Amino acid sequence: MIDMLKSESEKLLHNARVGRLSMVDPDGRPYVIPLRFLWTDKTVYVRLAPCGRKQDAIERSNHVCFETDEVRPDFSEYASVVIEGRIEDVSDEEEKKRALVAMNDKYARLCQLPTPGPNPVTKGVAIRKIVIEKLSGRKREPD
Repeated sequence: MIDMLKSESEKLLHNARVGRLSMVDPDGRPYVIPLRFLWTDKTVYVRLAPCGRKQDAIERSNHVCFETDEVRPDFSEYASVVIEGRIEDVSDEEEKKRALVAMNDKYARLCQLPTPGPNPVTKGVAIRKIVIEKLSGRKREPD
């Protein structure tokens, strides 16, 4: 396994379909969830329900770990990016709208669906961003 170049890590973050958000719940237990995400402007944005176990975990500590990867079915090649940082609410309505539109566009493209309109409803939608403290990428290439 070798380290990825920054540009390779960013390309993987841009194109990956699923990310995994890891945190510690209020009982001190590790908790990880798969989710859709957006990589833009050197930031990871996620849409999370503002309640439940993940919200309780974030209220306990906003320190999180985020991972995404691409793996060939036979595991002969793979690449992964791991980000450590702090998760924060996006309270600015314009930033929230930009992130939501871009996330909708990303998944419409990846899933070959019609592109949603440019004016999504943001009221009641919890968009969060990960403030990156550490980013690393690793890959395995064929011999």
